[in-house]
Amino acid sequence: MGYLLWFGIVALVFALMHYFTELNTRQKGLITLLVTLFVIGAIAYNIRSDRERSRVIAIELQYRQGKNLICQGIDVNNTTFSYSDGTQSFIGNKGTAHEQQILNVRECQ
Repeated sequence: MGYLLWFGIVALVFALMHYFTELNTRQKGLITLLVTLFVIGAIAYNIRSDRERSRVIAIELQYRQGKNLICQGIDVNNTTFSYSDGTQSFIGNKGTAHEQQILNVRECQ
């Protein structure tokens, strides 16, 4: 996703450069401000995504090591819940008190 965003930024800058000479100073300043805000937003999005991905990986690692996790006030471990890679969630195992209960990894501590 980040690559598509950067490609869009570069394409936008080149498109604007074509018409940049025909604009007055106020319009040039506005366009520069908008492009700068767009770039800052893209960088912030990538940083936030990387941090969230790292947090989910750390939680998954703790689960696989057999440690107890707290998700929505429920103790989660590898004996009572199974982990679904595709949905990044914990699913209650059959025969446990939390059978068929689904807990999102992002809501765990």
